[in-house]
Amino acid sequence: MKNKQNICSQSTELLIEQLRMQRRNQSIILNPRYLDDEKLPGFERSHILQAIFNRNIREKQLKRIIMHLAPILDGVHPSSALVYGPTGSGKTITLMHVLNSFSSVAAKFEQSFDYSYIDLTSPKTFFGALNETAIAIDPETRRYRKGVPIEQMQEQIIKSLKLKPGYHCFLIDEADNIRPNVDQFLTFLAKTLPRKVHCRIILILLTNRLDWEKTLDPRIISFLKKTDIIFEPYDAMDLLEILNLRVNKALDARKVDEAAIKKIAAVAARENGDARKAVEILVKSVKIAEETSGQLTNKEVDLAEEHLEQDKSEALIHALAQHQRLALKACYRMMHTSRLSKIYTGDAYQAYRKVCTDCAVRPLTQRRFSDAISFLDLYGLINARIIFKGRYGNTREISGVLTQQVVARFLKTIE
Repeated sequence: MKNKQNICSQSTELLIEQLRMQRRNQSIILNPRYLDDEKLPGFERSHILQAIFNRNIREKQLKRIIMHLAPILDGVHPSSALVYGPTGSGKTITLMHVLNSFSSVAAKFEQSFDYSYIDLTSPKTFFGALNETAIAIDPETRRYRKGVPIEQMQEQIIKSLKLKPGYHCFLIDEADNIRPNVDQFLTFLAKTLPRKVHCRIILILLTNRLDWEKTLDPRIISFLKKTDIIFEPYDAMDLLEILNLRVNKALDARKVDEAAIKKIAAVAARENGDARKAVEILVKSVKIAEETSGQLTNKEVDLAEEHLEQDKSEALIHALAQHQRLALKACYRMMHTSRLSKIYTGDAYQAYRKVCTDCAVRPLTQRRFSDAISFLDLYGLINARIIFKGRYGNTREISGVLTQQVVARFLKTIE
């Protein structure tokens, strides 16, 4: 018995060593930190950004931002700026790069220029936004808890800024995330604060929403005297440059097919021009390549794109409320069992009632079930097209959009 156990142990140890050697032989990644900016030290991240901007990526936007700030070098106070652009279009990194560089140039012209980055990428109240502002100006400021008077927060910001000379720029990321008192926040920064401190205030507001300024009080738009700057989505050539920088820093170029990198850039540009999406596809493709062939080719890119789409759909499904999941299950189960590509709302509701009975859950009314179908359609988990039937009223024609693998896993896990 002991001999048998020794043989099994030796066999397992040998398997571990063999798989380690296989993994090393198929490894493509040389420096994984360059595939994830969060793992890079500040100076390395700055070096990467410098390399990106040296390749003339975002040149048009760089020129517009610099032209907007250039009067500072001659002692002239520029207006505020509102920067629009979709997610992943490089607004934040471009502005931070320009403002860092501008600080150095301003010193040569004997102008004092500084900036504070206010991160509002998660929704904040008026109090929360003031808290982030106080910490951005002075990192040693402690984070205040709720219950502190708004006036005390404002006084803390004024106190910190009174020590600063020259010009001070507030770079406010996702400014539209302040709810519900964004008007009060902007009024404090753009109107009240300049009257209380000696330094001259400049606001640069970043947002993904082109219609955001329509939600602001017209009086705020008036005293901001803003300049609009648009960041278009990256095109395929820009994304290819960004990806090549990552490949050169992070991967073994001998195991990477150039055509695969071009395909990733084309896929990301076709979808939404999101640089983060392009890097995400690259990382997924590399992982698949290391688990299979040890080479990054078009085949691995296709698999990565398919897996990412499935991962996104399954994450959405898991986030659904109970009745939304049951409604989704009813639709796909009925299409599967009846072998129909399209079903109608009335039939889907009957299937939903049966699913609720099986799960011992009280069903929603047909009207609320119809709302759930609209929600599922909005998030791209089904297609629900309204069909007009004249005197007989309207109904929805429901069809599936999820892959067979995702549907199979979903129906299995919810049983």
